[in-house]
This record gives sequence, C-alpha cells and structure tokens, in this order.
Amino acid sequence: MPLASSVRRGAPTLAVLVFLAFPGIAFAGLANSAWPMFQHDAQHTGRTDVNGPQGPTPVIAWEFKAKSGHKSSPVVGEDGTLYVPNGKFLLVAVDPDTALPIWNVDLIGAIGKGKVGLPDRSQPAVSDTGTIYQGARDNNLWATLPNGQVDWFFHVPFDGDVTMSPTIAQDGTIYMGSEALSKGWFYAMNPDGTTKWADSAYIEDGRFTTGGSLKNVSAALNTTETRVFASNKIDAIAIDAANGDEIWRCEIADKGPGSRQPNFSPVVYNDGVSDQIVLFNSKDGLWAFDPNAGPGFDCTPLWQFVPPNPVDKSKKEEILSAAALGADGTIYVGASKGKKSSTLYALDPADGSIIWKHEHIDRGTYNNSQAAVGADGTVYVSHGKFVHAFDGAGDGGGGSVVKFQIPIKGKMKTGPIIGAPGVLYVPAGKRIYKVTD
Repeated sequence: MPLASSVRRGAPTLAVLVFLAFPGIAFAGLANSAWPMFQHDAQHTGRTDVNGPQGPTPVIAWEFKAKSGHKSSPVVGEDGTLYVPNGKFLLVAVDPDTALPIWNVDLIGAIGKGKVGLPDRSQPAVSDTGTIYQGARDNNLWATLPNGQVDWFFHVPFDGDVTMSPTIAQDGTIYMGSEALSKGWFYAMNPDGTTKWADSAYIEDGRFTTGGSLKNVSAALNTTETRVFASNKIDAIAIDAANGDEIWRCEIADKGPGSRQPNFSPVVYNDGVSDQIVLFNSKDGLWAFDPNAGPGFDCTPLWQFVPPNPVDKSKKEEILSAAALGADGTIYVGASKGKKSSTLYALDPADGSIIWKHEHIDRGTYNNSQAAVGADGTVYVSHGKFVHAFDGAGDGGGGSVVKFQIPIKGKMKTGPIIGAPGVLYVPAGKRIYKVTD
C-alpha cells in the first residue's frame, strides 16, 4: 500500500489531459492578486504592489464570522474573492463587498461527509486557474475549484497533519509538507495531485524527509525557482527544486518549541539583480545565509540577529514569526517574550543592524504574526488588541512612526493581509475584519 495517495473527483480536466499528453507544457502559476498565498509570493516577502489603508482614522467596513478561530490568514483571488479557512468546513469564499459567503467547499459531494480536519495553521494558496490549495489536520492537502467543488485531495497517513501553508511556483508546482510524527515529509506536487520528484537517494515515495517537525511553516523559492528553502525549526535546508536533492543543511537551533504557534518560514531577498540573502528564523534568532551556496557549504551565516534583552528584562525576546521585506530590502520582524514584552524591528539586510525599533507598551505577542507591507512601504502588524500601521522608514533616528492604530475585538493569532487598494483584512477570533479608510 502506498504511503501517500491522491484522489481526484470527477473526470480529468482538459488541462490534466494536456499535461499527460505533453508533460513538458507549463502549468499555471500563482494568481495575480493582491495577496494569493502565505506572505504574498513564493519568496515570502510579505509585500504587495498596492497600498493598504492610509489613516489616520480607518474604520471597520464589515466583519465575517467563520466556524472556528483563525490561526491562519485568508487569501485573495484574482477577482477579489476572499478565501477564508473555515474550521472543519475547510474553506469558504466570501464576497469582498458584502461579506456574504459565496460557497463553502462541497465536502459532501466529494467525500460523503460535511466536515474534515481543521485547517489549523495552513493558509490557502490560489493559482491563476483559480484552484485553491489548502492543508488540513485530516492528513490531506485539498485542491478546490473556483466553484467550491473539490478537484482532488492528497492524503498523507502516519499522523500526517498538513499544517504547512502550500507554496505555488510559476510552473504550477505546489510545495507542501506534513508533520508525519516529526519526520517532516516534504513534497513537490503537480497540479493534478501527483508527486513530482522521482525516488532517489533523497526521495522515497515522492517525498523528501527533513528529519524534524514541519509544523506551521511554508517553503520559499529563490527568484529563479530552482531552489526550495524549508525549515524544520531546527535545520535550515536548501533543496534542488528539479529533483528534490538536498543541497545543504544548517542547524539554526538546538531544539524547536513544542507549540504549533511559532512560524519559522524562510524569506528570500532579491535586490532587483540577484538573490542576496535567504532568511531563516528560529527561537535562537534570525539567520541570513547565502541563497546561492552550493554543496559543501560550511553553514557560516552572512549575519545573525539576536534580539537584545529589553531594559529591565532578564530574558531575551524570541523571533517566532517570519520576516517581511520592504522594497529596499529592509527586514521587518517582531520579537516577543510572553505577552508582556514585544518589539518590532526594522533591520538592514546588509548586516542585520537595527535601523529602527518600536517597543510596544500594549500587551501582546508576535507569535505567528507576520507583517504585511504595502507598495508605499507602510508596515501593518497585528499585536495585542490593535492593528498598527508604521511608516517603513521610521523617524530617521532609530525610532518608529505610527501612522495609525485601530482596536480589534478577538484574539489575533495570525497576521493581517492587504487584500485590495486601501483594504486590510484582519483575522481575530472567529472573525475576519475588513479595515478601510
């Protein structure tokens, strides 16, 4: 019996038949929308090409209530439709103007029952054919068509919770992973639900084994999409995208936290000419490596940033969220120690030095709370009971400039997204809030 399987609902689509006849043809890639997947793009920059709300007094335009609390953020399709993880009902499409549901995934038609495992930390990803991919804690990666019908699902047994947010490459490959009892099974999937990598010294049954936990992370690609970067919370790993061979592996922590909440997804910075750094965060800090390093790489980082101990605090804050990037490469990342001490840092990508910082006086945490960056450089973060908007340049003297903050009801366990010009979507508790000017 195979250890993983893909089940397709209905007859093969024309695209699948074309793929089978002409395997060299390129499939569709990522949707061209304001926010189609985790941290916007395959490099996980967290930066979009539209502006969010400008303030100074934004308002909540509407709120949508889902079936369970949000631990991952929604994404946006090319027509502006909002796709929201919806508890054991998997996924709901929401009208961006009215907040009315358009559809819930037709699970009864697909599998004969109306509920599956919680999406948990897996944020959906939308391709430019409109297919939405999402992991769930029923050991499946689900592919849903734009009408809410299930196209296929890929099953990973062996307690294979799929809490990893899928990443879509421009050739249509979907990169996803599973906890699999801390073995860390990692896959490259074709858009028809089959595995891409052939068995080799590194690949067994289509999967790469990371040797550690793949909880609440998302793989990043270099700009040419020839390399995949993944993290199992202890190791930073570079993988050949073509065949799944391991290129290098570096230890970045002596152990990973037991909680599902932290997000240790890698981020790639390109200066407009070439990839400069790949960032990995762990409980031991933020690491910058050479993304072009080859086999035999000695794991010497370009630099490492460890949050300094806050004043009058005996223990340092930890980086438990992925970084986001400004257009000039400025790195925005939050650090927290419990709920009593949090700081947002803007770092220089050249050496990791602090450009500016904001020490929060409100209680809250930056666990799994990635920043979203607008085209104008405004940085949006969820922290405590507020959404904050910062000028990405700071005040020029090492301090922050707060453009606005708006109170939000409910526990914010994930970050905001910029969903359209002037629009911010904020998950909190069971609700999604639309914040506009």
